[in-house]
Amino acid sequence: MKVLASVAAVVCSLALSCLYGYIVWTDYGLWVIAVCVAMILSLPISSFIHELGHMFFGALCKIKAVPKFRCFGSSFCRLIPKTSRKLKTRVIITSLGGLFFNIAVAAVLHSLILFALVPSWLSFIIPSCVYLAVLNIIPAEFYNGKTDGAICVELLNNTDTAKVMLAVMAVQAYVLNGVPIERAGRELLFDLPVIREDDMAFIALCELKSEYFKAAGENDKAEEYRKRFEQLKEEYC
Repeated sequence: MKVLASVAAVVCSLALSCLYGYIVWTDYGLWVIAVCVAMILSLPISSFIHELGHMFFGALCKIKAVPKFRCFGSSFCRLIPKTSRKLKTRVIITSLGGLFFNIAVAAVLHSLILFALVPSWLSFIIPSCVYLAVLNIIPAEFYNGKTDGAICVELLNNTDTAKVMLAVMAVQAYVLNGVPIERAGRELLFDLPVIREDDMAFIALCELKSEYFKAAGENDKAEEYRKRFEQLKEEYC
């Protein structure tokens, strides 16, 4: 699936690069070289658009999406829910917001160029937007994390990882709304399936368990989970 996602994204972006390169060539001649370079360097802009989509749809769904941008790496958003109601649906919508923004920007620019409403050189942003959209539509997991499609599929299938992720986010929502973590519900933190330790949900769970035991006055267990959290964060984050 990882290979399929990568190949599909690259093929789509290369095809569009050739198409818009030809269009720019007919309008600007050798300036197409500058536009082709811009297409390659536009990934950070498309990544910003992608994370902006998560932030926008997260705001609509009462989920705060805190972005971490990387110019030529995998940017991501940390999701902090403001309420635990209908959490699964709201997380899915927020997760799809990034690729929706990429597709929307690419479609709008294409339409404007098609009807000659904007200069054709503005097409430089389209291939990288399509690349990120296709990459995230396909459910896959890379060394630096899961695609938005993979997260949505896990939530729809109610996998063990999804259960842990939703439990973590529910506790975060309770705490954000002033409920002490020791009263947020022990079952949300401890009556959960076992998942891989390199999963972000497991790492966040360790941090919450440390805070839970600290609030409950069980300092030895709190320190144990704190050290576990720090170790996992350093190794996988």
